[in-house]
Amino acid sequence: MKFAHGFVLFLSLLAQTGSEFLKKNEHSRALAVELSSKPLPAKPTFGPEAYVLGVIAPGSFIMGLAAVVLLRYYERRYPSNDLEVVDREPENLDEDVYGAGVATLVRDSYSLIEGKGSLFLRISRLSSSFLLMLFVVFLQIFIILQMQKLVASRAVTEIRQIYGRYEFVMYGAEMSHIYLTENGFPRGADPTYFDPANFSRLTESEQASACRIPFSQPQLLLPILFIWTLTVVADLRRCGDLFVRLILATPTISSMRDAVVEGEGECEVVVGLTGALKAVLMASCIVPRYLINVYLLWLGCRWLAATPSFGDLLLNAVALEFILLLKDTLYAGVVPDRNKRATQNTLIQPWQKREPANYRVFLSSFLLILVTCSWVLYYVYRFQAVLPDYKWDVAKVCASYVKSVTSGKAR
Repeated sequence: MKFAHGFVLFLSLLAQTGSEFLKKNEHSRALAVELSSKPLPAKPTFGPEAYVLGVIAPGSFIMGLAAVVLLRYYERRYPSNDLEVVDREPENLDEDVYGAGVATLVRDSYSLIEGKGSLFLRISRLSSSFLLMLFVVFLQIFIILQMQKLVASRAVTEIRQIYGRYEFVMYGAEMSHIYLTENGFPRGADPTYFDPANFSRLTESEQASACRIPFSQPQLLLPILFIWTLTVVADLRRCGDLFVRLILATPTISSMRDAVVEGEGECEVVVGLTGALKAVLMASCIVPRYLINVYLLWLGCRWLAATPSFGDLLLNAVALEFILLLKDTLYAGVVPDRNKRATQNTLIQPWQKREPANYRVFLSSFLLILVTCSWVLYYVYRFQAVLPDYKWDVAKVCASYVKSVTSGKAR
């Protein structure tokens, strides 16, 4: 009897699940059939990826470079007589794969010119550090491409289907009440057609999915995007600082024989770099790192904005950081101790040798908060292509649902 009773319960549960599945499929098929009769608008040839790499990345680099050059020119032309002027000493490299690569390239190039040590040993160390730096670059690029293909694209497709279904039903499920985006998903044509009562026409799973769209809760989405953006901006700042100190502040010399001044113990101060070595550092370290950070900033924002779960939104924000930390992880786990000491004891030129007490020195870094906020607001309200033509019409309808979830009264 118990077995028969359990079997009956199992069959009823299976029938209920099957009916819900068929109902959901019927909704999807009906929507697909109705929408297929409406012609799709032409997709733009210049997508967001091309815009990020072709406009945002070089544009931000040029603006940053122009700001640095103008500041350096202004402070040289109008020197400060302030008594608080500080004479800055050469500074350490960052202790990561990029810092180790720079230290090895400079030290071993200098040693090879001077004829110090074993030729093959120097070449082996130089090659291994350089290849490790390239390995980090290509590993980050590979992970980013796979993440975009297998993770972010799937999330974007899912959230577009969720919001497209929501818009179609909330605007009366009438083709005359909607239009199609460039991706083929419906949007309400006129706010007068929007009826909150149509929310009950969605299934429970569709209601839950629609109310978990990150754009429905900007008070959660905006701070998370701010934290993620600030994380990337911090790494961009370190990359920019390396560019200024190695490429702009370090004099260009004709031979690596004059590149290093040896100090006490293992300490060596970089006082000049040849144009060829600066070009190598730009091509292998600074430019790839900058482009990776800018692209990862956009892709991370896109993935987070497409995450249809508030809990996963927080977890994904944490997971994204590991891509940025690859340079630190490999440095800690792979780089030999002697190379680490060489990195710690390689000093490069500061941003400027005489640092006055002015507004730039004390306050300019705080502008990064403004830059971060500007990017987040621009992305959410203008640039995002996760949900084109988002109507901001979910939060009010889902207010009671979200309240029931947060109060523990959800079914």
